[in-house]
Order: sequence, then structure tokens, then C-alpha cells
Amino acid sequence: MTTLAVNPRLEGLEYRFNLDRLYELNRSPLPLLASRLTSSCPSHGKTPAETDDPNALLEEIKTHCADDPDFIRQSMPLQEIVFRTMLLADDQTMTLGEIHRVLTEQWSSPIRPISVTTAGLARILDTDVFYGFDLISIPEPEVVAADLPMLAVGDDGEDILLREILSAIDDDSEDIEEDELFEEEDDDPYEEDEEAED
Repeated sequence: MTTLAVNPRLEGLEYRFNLDRLYELNRSPLPLLASRLTSSCPSHGKTPAETDDPNALLEEIKTHCADDPDFIRQSMPLQEIVFRTMLLADDQTMTLGEIHRVLTEQWSSPIRPISVTTAGLARILDTDVFYGFDLISIPEPEVVAADLPMLAVGDDGEDILLREILSAIDDDSEDIEEDELFEEEDDDPYEEDEEAED
């Protein structure tokens, strides 16, 4: 059995259904959402003029379609399953790992296997121009200034701290005599052997 390596950073990416993204694509969210209403939704069957608030349609779908077994069907295209799953999620937002698990564990079957990888799923969502999928931008990590002073530069632009450290090292080294570091032995053991041979 082959186990695919899991990339936690990739799985943690958050995607959402974004109305602003649809407007960027010059697509109206109203027909896209109205066509997903089920008969249990109050706005089902109303004319486009009567359903002019996409946020109200989103709320209706989330409230009335979650328990409808036909709202998501296994025979639907992969992107449609993702779209409808996302409409039912809190704030229409899910991580890539959550979306992947829904597809491969809930909607995959021997008849209709879904074997997309998380990287492949990310590419599908990133290249979408129909459903309004949007990657939530990841905030850049803050650069934290070091609390320790730099060794090479002092307040006035000189290497004051570095010079003080080097000076202290020099002072310590002067206190240690060279013969204390390398003590010479008074007797050479080989001298006795040479004298004995003579």
C-alpha cells in the first residue's frame, strides 16, 4: 500500500467562495447561487428581480440545504461538489486539507473514484474562473528586531562592543604564561635509554 506524503503547509491553505472574486471575473453571483437553491429555500422559484441580494441567498442555502441529501450528489463534477460543500461551510471557508478529505473520503467510491492530490486540488481551485474560489492570502511573518546589540557596530557607528570584547580577551591571555600552557617535562625518558646503551 502506497502512502502519499502529507504537506501540512499545503493542507493548511484556506480557500473560500468569494463574491468579490466573482465580480473580478465579471460574473454575477445571483444566477450562480439561485440555481443552487432547493425547494426548501424561501427564494426558490423567485424571479431574478426578487432575489437581488447574494448574501441572503448564501444564508438560505446554508440554512435550508445542509440536510438535503440531493444538494450534493456523487455524480456531480468535482468543482461543483467543492462549490456546494463550501457554500455550507462556516463563512464559506475551508482549508485545502478539509476539502480534500471531503472529496476523497465522503464522495469517492469504487464507481466514481476521486484520487486527486492536495497539490492537484490546489491547482484546480487556483485556476478557477467560474465558481469564485479564492485563496485567502497568508500574512507575511513579522520581522522581529534582535534584542541583543550587534557586535560589530556601536551606537555611533563604530565597533565599540567588539573592541571591548577583544581587549578583554587580550588582557586575559597576558595573565597566562606560555609555560603554563605548555609545560615541558624535565626528564626525557629516551635519554636514560641512550645512556644505558652507552
